Amino acid sequence: MTPTSFRILVVGVNNTCRSPLAAGTLQRELDTEAPVGFTVICAGTQAISGSPVSLEVLKLAEHRGIHLHGFFASQLVPETISEADLVLVMDRSIRREVVTMAPRALRRTFTLLEFSRILPTVRREQLVGPVGRWQSLVALAPRYRTPPKGAASDDDVIDPRNRPVKAYKRMNAQIESAIAAIREWEAPTPVRESHM
Repeated sequence: MTPTSFRILVVGVNNTCRSPLAAGTLQRELDTEAPVGFTVICAGTQAISGSPVSLEVLKLAEHRGIHLHGFFASQLVPETISEADLVLVMDRSIRREVVTMAPRALRRTFTLLEFSRILPTVRREQLVGPVGRWQSLVALAPRYRTPPKGAASDDDVIDPRNRPVKAYKRMNAQIESAIAAIREWEAPTPVRESHM
């Protein structure tokens, strides 16, 4: 039976900064490239449920045309992890917490930057719809796990809380770059033939 929906869980710490921005951006891109079948939600390992998004993130989201007013943080629970087809976390320490909470999620849990880094190496299924393609992607992706070329921290999205504005800008750039790679994998730019 062909799957009709694909659930992505994005996990941060407080669920008021990195994870809602990444989830909102990813949902928008998937809605654009594959309008049906994808649900992106987010939660935090240390979230205070009901907390609003930080003001800095609201501004960054608005600049991108993403509406986060009315968003409230959610505490991560094992059931939420179990229900997700793919878990994207903001850094390696969060990945450890997710896998400790739900060990069966190991093969489908990646940091956002790690996932975007390995995507170009995973063959894109052509003969299935978007949801089937992503099911195949998650099955194949663990085979392509490799350390980043630089420091291990290169797979972490910076946590800008209690830091200067430039940290928010760096976080925003990291998320934007990662999701651009995801968008390109889902809807690759056609190669134009050159006429000599």
